[in-house]
Amino acid sequence: MNRRTALLALAEVPLWWAALGALWLAFVSTVDPLELAVGAAAALAGALAARAARRAVAGR
Repeated sequence: MNRRTALLALAEVPLWWAALGALWLAFVSTVDPLELAVGAAAALAGALAARAARRAVAGR
């Protein structure tokens, strides 16, 4: 892994997390602190899964 691909990999997870978090916020009606924490954790799990799936498809 060279420096460029390492930086892209480092940026990929936060981008997925932000996109999935925004999608979650679009679907909830009320946001309290507990729901926000659960949504952020679920978005992080989804971001890590999306990164792993993209790597698996790309064959890396």
